Amino acid sequence: MLGKTVYAEDLPFPDSSVGHYVFGVGSYYNAFAAGKLTINSSPIATLEGRYAGRQIVSAMTGADNDGRVWNKLSQFSPVYVANEVPYQSNDTDLKTTGQNLFDVFNHQDKLPDTDKIVINNLHDQAKNTWTAAEKRQNAVLIKHLSDENVGDVGYFKDNTASLKAAYQQETGKTVTLDPNKVDATAYFDAAADQIQRISDYYASFNAKQATLANGGVDAVTVQKDLTGDRPEVTIKLSDGYADAFKATPPMVFLNLSGLPHDVTIHIENMTTNVVNTAATSDSSYATYQYAPYIFVNWTGVKNTMPFSWGSAYKFSVTDTTGKTITNDKNDDVTNSDGSKATVNQMLSSHILNNFPKANTSAGSYLSADAGSGSDLFTGSIMAPSASIEVANVGATQFFYGSVISGKDVLIENNMLPARVIASSFDVEHISSDNISELDPSKPQIPELSKVTLSQGKPATNLKTASGEATTDYTGKHTDGEIHLSAWVTPRKTAYQLFYQLNDGTWQQLSNSAINASESSNDLDLGPLTALKNANTQKLVTTGKTVTQAANYDPTRSSATNQTISTELARQNQLKLVVMPMTSDRGTAITTQNVADYLATYPATTIKTTEAGTAAATLPAVFDFEAVAGERLMTASPTVALTNDWQVPISLSLGTGAALTAPLSDGSQPLSSDDWIRYTTTVDKVTTTRHLSATAATLLPATSPPTLTKQLAFTMMVDPSVYPADVSAGQRYFVPFRWQLNYGLTAS
Repeated sequence: MLGKTVYAEDLPFPDSSVGHYVFGVGSYYNAFAAGKLTINSSPIATLEGRYAGRQIVSAMTGADNDGRVWNKLSQFSPVYVANEVPYQSNDTDLKTTGQNLFDVFNHQDKLPDTDKIVINNLHDQAKNTWTAAEKRQNAVLIKHLSDENVGDVGYFKDNTASLKAAYQQETGKTVTLDPNKVDATAYFDAAADQIQRISDYYASFNAKQATLANGGVDAVTVQKDLTGDRPEVTIKLSDGYADAFKATPPMVFLNLSGLPHDVTIHIENMTTNVVNTAATSDSSYATYQYAPYIFVNWTGVKNTMPFSWGSAYKFSVTDTTGKTITNDKNDDVTNSDGSKATVNQMLSSHILNNFPKANTSAGSYLSADAGSGSDLFTGSIMAPSASIEVANVGATQFFYGSVISGKDVLIENNMLPARVIASSFDVEHISSDNISELDPSKPQIPELSKVTLSQGKPATNLKTASGEATTDYTGKHTDGEIHLSAWVTPRKTAYQLFYQLNDGTWQQLSNSAINASESSNDLDLGPLTALKNANTQKLVTTGKTVTQAANYDPTRSSATNQTISTELARQNQLKLVVMPMTSDRGTAITTQNVADYLATYPATTIKTTEAGTAAATLPAVFDFEAVAGERLMTASPTVALTNDWQVPISLSLGTGAALTAPLSDGSQPLSSDDWIRYTTTVDKVTTTRHLSATAATLLPATSPPTLTKQLAFTMMVDPSVYPADVSAGQRYFVPFRWQLNYGLTAS
């Protein structure tokens, strides 16, 4: 049977259970070269980020002693990972191919002390070759050297199986990846093959269509032909897509099959929440949290980059209120250093520019740093068969993004925090599952993207549920019925929606909004209690009760009322699942066999708890007044009942024996109480009783349940019949015992 990650073994990167590696081993590097990574240090004032290459070199002298500190941001450590930094202490020719980088690593304070590097050949020499004198001479470098090899680094370790598979599929041969081996060339050979496979895989999404999007995208409209030199598209995001972003971020694949000089992308209906990604404790850089992931396949580029001086990568963003944001209309967002956060910067971490057919000869590079200073090239670059140059075309002239090459990378410009922090591709919020679900070459599986719960009209207490984890939803019963809606991504596949309530039988939901031809369906499922097998009446106590302490002393309180109450709750467990009409073997899926396919199509589970109160508000103090023309004194305090669930409820009153000690004001308890009378009026029926130790029911359970009820209650005292033990001038009290009784079946 087909599962959501059934094709993981065919993907060119690890399954999401391993980690977020949609760019393979290069996913977390600001520059990754399967071949040589050259840092031309002369024009570089700032170098931040994380770097990996088969061989890392620096051809310029003096970088170690120029007073500039590289790699200040310690969160990127190990900052350099390589099979080799060329070095032989007696070979002066290596000054042009690597000795300078060795000097950088070996110069005190060129790198912060906490920065680590993983360089196989230097690790081996430090452990097995260098003399004691050489170790002293190279002490700073040794301090930075991590006691591990390339294959021990987590990113390489997690990708080992995928690297082996890529190598075998590209070459037809097997490869051994041994982390203990000094020569790690095999890791980078396999990395080149993995980059090729990933690039080809992403290009295949546009093999038959110029645009492709998932359910978070309502429409992709082409304004100017994607085969031309000035392509322009509008991406309209679906209403409410941000609620399902964690599980299914919106994705768009575009095929630029011409030679674009300018690229214009409009994004509409976007939730423009900004997150500030920290560089240090006091610096951060802004990105859009809910920007769509845009994969741009530059399939028309073969050996030269058409994006050059005067070119523009333009964006406009229209938010959910209709406000349009461009670089000319964006004065609201700044980075912590005061610099303006351009729209390009804030979108860049969700954009990949893939060059699957580009090919450069030795010594030649693709470069994207040229272009318009206000609309710079935007997004990470992947080129399996082309070398990439981060060109020196001005301190403020640079593209936003990382670079991944199956060949070489040349860095000749600053790698600023804004570039390596804000513009590093956000692999953490997109998974292999998200991508494989959109793969047009695979059978498309409809998905329940999210379920929204709310109460009342207008809707309040909104909460969304998605995925396989159980979601708890709590609310107050008096706020209204729990209402359900579901957001389904059909993927052009006929589907059906099933539910199960409280472990009952599976049921099918029919809904007129089910339409497999649309990119998404917003289904109104109605009230929860209207579904079959819903619990509508059975209640449970939650343990939240309010009672009066046995030693309560009213003379120590200024309250004139007191409340006794308990919380009652109605609970339901709902399971919802979307399935195609038939299994992959052609078997019809019905309510009778839904359970057989839950391992393939996991259900979304929601546990609801609606709480209500049964309570009585009672007098804490009786203010007696004389009745004109009579010897009686009376008090008429408020006695009110709250009955949210309209359960059978009763209230009784008697005297209590628990309080026998004098009160704080010296009042003494009276054991005799038959000289006190009270009347109650319930539903126009008035009853008079003597207060006694035997509790009498004031409100019988047979009374029609109501949400609230106030009793007419009057207490009467006849001073002429005081008990014999009452002495003039002494204070006395009579302890009352109120009891609230309730049922557990709602009306």
